[in-house]
Amino acid sequence: MTETNQTLRQTAEVFACPDCKARLQDLFCRACKTQFAESDGIPILLSRREEFRTAQHVGEAYDDIYARHSDVWKDQGRTPEFIQYFAGLVKSLNAKSLLEIGCGEGFLLAAMNASEKSAVDISLEALRKVRQKVNARVSVALAERLPFEDESFDLAVSVGVMEHFLDTQAANEEIRRVLRSGGSYLLLIHVALGLGATLKLRFSEYIFPNFRPVALARWAWKKITSPVIQPIQRRFTEETVADSLRRAGFEIRRVISKRSDSGAPLSGPHVFIFLAARPGGLLAPQEAAAHP
Repeated sequence: MTETNQTLRQTAEVFACPDCKARLQDLFCRACKTQFAESDGIPILLSRREEFRTAQHVGEAYDDIYARHSDVWKDQGRTPEFIQYFAGLVKSLNAKSLLEIGCGEGFLLAAMNASEKSAVDISLEALRKVRQKVNARVSVALAERLPFEDESFDLAVSVGVMEHFLDTQAANEEIRRVLRSGGSYLLLIHVALGLGATLKLRFSEYIFPNFRPVALARWAWKKITSPVIQPIQRRFTEETVADSLRRAGFEIRRVISKRSDSGAPLSGPHVFIFLAARPGGLLAPQEAAAHP
């Protein structure tokens, strides 16, 4: 067996079947007799259930996005300042094992502090880029059917992903399942903005109080010539996000926005960070403290 195959085998044996949750051996599930594939050493662990058959097409759409763009989400607030800020929130939680859901190209994953890092994304192309930046256990998988056993992680994070789940409630329940008792879920979401609020946001970003004609021209040119169109875009409010988390069994410990923390490097008043927890056990005391 080659060194590459041996590494893949060792990595694969920490995954579970996305549907029946049995531990995989060489990407084979003995419980449901399913042999999962891999590509370039990355396991492809997508659900076989009928309601998630569209996942392959969604993944192909994101493969195209990541093949044509780099630093895809910078225009949506994924700036170096934000990454540093979010990584600071993660550090304050003292998590040893971390799972990022919808990790994209891995910029945030590389910045976050944890001794064990795992990540899933629906795009194989994105995960190829992740491996160039960070040593982490990665797989093509759905948040709705995570390929891990119960209570596998201290912390789960997602940034700008909840709006794009195939099934929001199923995803939130799965995230709670893979968290240990007392574990945390740190997520960022963009809530819905009307046309008027969107125009006001762009006006404040590019025109007043600081007129930035070059940045405005670049933004407009990119939107016209190379738009990034995501297959699924769900509309949430702060209240509906909180309700979905509670129905999945989470307790909400903190909500961060421009309203609560004007100095937070968030891209606008429509961006919220929720810190939720799986009940059972004490959380780290740093969670209640303000962000350093």
